[in-house]
Amino acid sequence: MYKRNQLAHNIVYAVAHDALAGEFTVCDSTGEPLEELNEQVQNLYAQMIFQPLLKCLIFARLYGSAGILLGYRDPRGFEQPANPKNKIDYLFAIPHSWVAAKVAATDDAGNVTIPAQLAYYELSTPNIKIHASRIIHLQPLSIEEDFDGESCLIPLFDALTILKNLDWATGQTMFRHGAGLTTVVAGENANQDQIDAIDAVVTEINSKTVITLPPGCTVETHRPGALDPEKFYNVICNQIAGGANIPVSILLGAQKGAVEAASKDRKDYADMLLTIQKTVLALALTAIVKKFQTSGQLPQAEFLINWSSPAIFLLDVARGRLYDARAETERAKAERERAQAELIRAQTRALKAGEEEGEEEAEEAEEAEPEEASPNE
Repeated sequence: MYKRNQLAHNIVYAVAHDALAGEFTVCDSTGEPLEELNEQVQNLYAQMIFQPLLKCLIFARLYGSAGILLGYRDPRGFEQPANPKNKIDYLFAIPHSWVAAKVAATDDAGNVTIPAQLAYYELSTPNIKIHASRIIHLQPLSIEEDFDGESCLIPLFDALTILKNLDWATGQTMFRHGAGLTTVVAGENANQDQIDAIDAVVTEINSKTVITLPPGCTVETHRPGALDPEKFYNVICNQIAGGANIPVSILLGAQKGAVEAASKDRKDYADMLLTIQKTVLALALTAIVKKFQTSGQLPQAEFLINWSSPAIFLLDVARGRLYDARAETERAKAERERAQAELIRAQTRALKAGEEEGEEEAEEAEEAEPEEASPNE
């Protein structure tokens, strides 16, 4: 299905490429770049690490897990623990078809250790075992406690199968009845053999069919029903996009006139890629770099791998943050205006209450003043 279904191919192959399209920086624990180590790691990444890591991520997304073989320069066989001090000459993504089993380590009683640890890969082609010290194991999705993982296509299998059937049915409908449904009414003098021959031809009719009929036959073409397959495709494509955690506009390609929607979708897609980078690629790359440090091919130093979104998404991420900041500013402005309005109302009520209180005091004062005596009294 991965090789023949366009969406399955994008979900596996394109996502792996996009995840590794982002840039990373080797930093210290405070997030400050380690200039010298970062430069050396970047050079080593471009020369030896990128291609094997990309293939391994594709295998891991497609099959559930995969491993990178570290090619140590030592005389020991692959089944023996590697001498970590020896130089690493190459990295090799182990093809899934070569792997017979991924075996967990066990204790003296034969029970799997807790937590589970990889013991070795057992290969069928060639028939050897590879010790875990020579392997960088990638496993993006893991539900069970094993080293097989789960393909990213398993939750989508039913929906992808329906999409395949939709493609087949739509193609058959257009191929056989795109020009209309053809019917033949045999003439009055037609014998049974002729009627059977007409039935056989009409049953397999398509856009290339040419029919020669006996005299008296009537050919009619009926317009096919106005069946619109788009709404059926929309439903199933939305299900696939939801299961893959990839926006539809990214999975299918943004359509003209959908720039704003596609911009938001690209931001969401960039967030999904960043999750893969942090939870899968950063762990694998950190393990690889530490192996090269132990072998003496890189200088010793404590470090962290910080990934950034691919350049194509940086503008959309920045635009999304700008929109969020603007929305927050508008909310703060509205809140400030509401508070000011409430303050004005409170001041107005207080002023009105003060005026009424002053009027009452004035009236009471007038009533309390004694009347002046008349001069004639």
